[in-house]
Amino acid sequence: MPYLVRAAVVIPTWNARSLLAEALASIEAQTVPVEIVVVDNASTDGTAEMLATRFPRVTVVRNPDNIGFGRAINRGAQEAAGADVIVLVNNDVVCEPEFVERLLEPFADRRIGMVAGVLLQGSAPGLIDSAGIELDTTLRSWDMLWNRPLEELAQAAEPVGPCGGAAAYRTDAFVELGGFDERFFAYWEDVDLALRFRLAGWGCARAPGARALHRHGATLGAASSAQRRLEAYGRAYVLAKYRVARSGLLMRLKIAVLDWPVLVVHLLLRREAGPLRARAAGRRDGLVATPLRAPLELTTVGFREAAGRQAAFLRLRLGGALPEHFRDHAPPADGTPS
Repeated sequence: MPYLVRAAVVIPTWNARSLLAEALASIEAQTVPVEIVVVDNASTDGTAEMLATRFPRVTVVRNPDNIGFGRAINRGAQEAAGADVIVLVNNDVVCEPEFVERLLEPFADRRIGMVAGVLLQGSAPGLIDSAGIELDTTLRSWDMLWNRPLEELAQAAEPVGPCGGAAAYRTDAFVELGGFDERFFAYWEDVDLALRFRLAGWGCARAPGARALHRHGATLGAASSAQRRLEAYGRAYVLAKYRVARSGLLMRLKIAVLDWPVLVVHLLLRREAGPLRARAAGRRDGLVATPLRAPLELTTVGFREAAGRQAAFLRLRLGGALPEHFRDHAPPADGTPS
């Protein structure tokens, strides 16, 4: 039997009308009743008209500008304040019919404040895109079981927190903790929120039966210049906000080994200084944010393993063997990230 609570699904969107329509159709076909809130970040592709004609029961929040992922979710959460659980779904996700029902079940345990769903690769449904978030010893995040067969899910440990593309949070805890930190435009906000939930004493569970296909980065482009800038900003902001480097010289060396080769590649091969500038801005903003303790006891990926994963990813990229959605894409025509 499903854990009986009132759930609200919040979906942020920007200029992704067709993708959004598929996502909403899958949510309307769920096995448990849900309310749906779409937060439209000033789309100009007919999204508003599509919602009005095809999904009239959906609550729509229209922002005058593209305010990013976390801010959009926070606006949507205000509309869903009466729900017991807030479910987050990206606009490039298509959910299986039992997705929400399975996602709600772990909340029967009052110690659980957040639940991770399982995202499958849209181009290869037998492979996992994310089974939640795990952390290495520098507080860098990794998608659990990325590119691994679905069969390995049964042996996986619980994640630190959910990936924002398939996540559920207790509404009262989400509100009490202030929701997403709005300094993030996109990327890393789910990591920061998971850390704050954990520091507040909440646990996280995975719902292995809550599955959805993910067209990773379909709106922004998983390897666009905008994505690289936002990734660099978010990483630096988290490092500074949680004062990770203050753990000592060895920690600073580990951060340098894991982070700086990628930034140098951006600068020398792509002729992009944007990620470096974004990293500097993220560090500056993180240092003026309310400082938090780095919960390094939550880390499950050692430094050597993290370096090995990064090297393996680079080999896949250089060999042209990355999944399609991780290959380089041009940014949107107006250069605005979603």
